[in-house]
Amino acid sequence: MEGSDSYLIRPNYQHKFKPAVVKECIREIVRERLSGVQYDPEQVSELSRSLADCIKDKVKSAGFDRYKLVVQVVIGEQRGQGVKMSSRCFWDADTDNYAEDLFMNLVLPGGSFWKLLLLKMRGWITDVSGEKQ
Repeated sequence: MEGSDSYLIRPNYQHKFKPAVVKECIREIVRERLSGVQYDPEQVSELSRSLADCIKDKVKSAGFDRYKLVVQVVIGEQRGQGVKMSSRCFWDADTDNYAEDLFMNLVLPGGSFWKLLLLKMRGWITDVSGEKQ
């Protein structure tokens, strides 16, 4: 943060959270890392964690380093049932936003496939001192 105004509590217009840019980052990573991958319930936990870390690093390197990012990755096998999820938080409508993506990968014959839901990736501004938590 050297040389920058760490006392600023709101991003300027050029650094405002841009959902379209973030969604493209998510899509690129997911397509690259999951195309052709088979669903393995034993590996889902580690895969979810590594995807979330990779997405967070890529988004921060895209110029959103003054934001706190919450990345939620949910991976599950889809066998015809539905899934509904929700989350709530307080945020500043002028600066905070989210990006989401859905990835479905047909990997087994007979229509069995698995789904990756990337839900509610939100950005929050870092604290006034600029320290990362």
